[in-house]
Amino acid sequence: MESDKDVFDSFGPYYLDNVNWDDDRHQIAIYASLVKGVYILQRDKKRHRHGDNALAPRWWEFFGFRLQDKLYDKDDKSIFGAVYIIDRRCVIAFRGTMKGRELFHDMKLNLSILTNKLSWKSRFESAMEVVEKKVDEFGQDNVFLLGHSLGAAIAMYAGKHMIFDKRILLKSFFFNPPYITAIMLLGHNKFRKMKNVIRQTMIFLKVTGNIIAFTGGEEDKKEEEMFAKLAEWKPNICVHKEDLICSEYQSYFNDMKKMVENGMADIAHIAARISTIHFWRKIMGKKSDIPLHLLPSAKLIIINRAHGILDAHKLYQWWKPNLEFDAQEFSLYDH
Repeated sequence: MESDKDVFDSFGPYYLDNVNWDDDRHQIAIYASLVKGVYILQRDKKRHRHGDNALAPRWWEFFGFRLQDKLYDKDDKSIFGAVYIIDRRCVIAFRGTMKGRELFHDMKLNLSILTNKLSWKSRFESAMEVVEKKVDEFGQDNVFLLGHSLGAAIAMYAGKHMIFDKRILLKSFFFNPPYITAIMLLGHNKFRKMKNVIRQTMIFLKVTGNIIAFTGGEEDKKEEEMFAKLAEWKPNICVHKEDLICSEYQSYFNDMKKMVENGMADIAHIAARISTIHFWRKIMGKKSDIPLHLLPSAKLIIINRAHGILDAHKLYQWWKPNLEFDAQEFSLYDH
């Protein structure tokens, strides 16, 4: 039953009774639990589970955190985020898409990621207000951003805007963030060769087109400068190789790394900041920010063991005992 998965002592990382914050697995499990707490807060709300019947508090209290604020969406009134406090650290977490009555509005926000308009939505505006407020209150070194799926996209956008607007780098963990591309629905293994061909062809076309149409223009220079500002930020991006929604991050960073190693750093700088949709919007003369999912630097945390496509996007995989993952750091401008 779904409600069984709401119970921390049945489904959560209850085995972590001796937390080691220097252990990456412990950090990942705890931060994933805090994001899970946001999902359960909303389910407690709609199922009228209050007081001793509420199931959400156990997901953060087990690790010594306390809930400071709940974040409500102005449009559908759902809880989409939470602010947790431990000592002098502040953690801001955002949930992803939920089933039930939240689904319709959540899916509209997912579509806004596709069109690169998430930052225009009231949910993001509310999130951004809270992030700025908590940075002022706790200091930039003590604020962490977390999110899963749609929530990871909101957190990533907030992190980017803090850099663009205030040159502030926030520690971040993004679980299964969406990487929007035309080939994302092709399976990891079955269509691997086809995906590589399509990917390399699209890189060639958009880079060539951008050089011919925009290189030297004021807008292109500004875009390049903004992208370079992100270079010092290395958010933790947690992906599963079988997850169609986020697995392309691995190919994206590997492709850029190979270009740099082969002496094509200038080409990599262009390819890394332009998506196909972004390129065509520029061609048509429409205003378009740097796509949400594109970053010059990151620490990729990758689960390579296949557990099936349906489970690959689930949050619970990140707190499984004996979690096995590969960690790779990428930085496009370190060469």
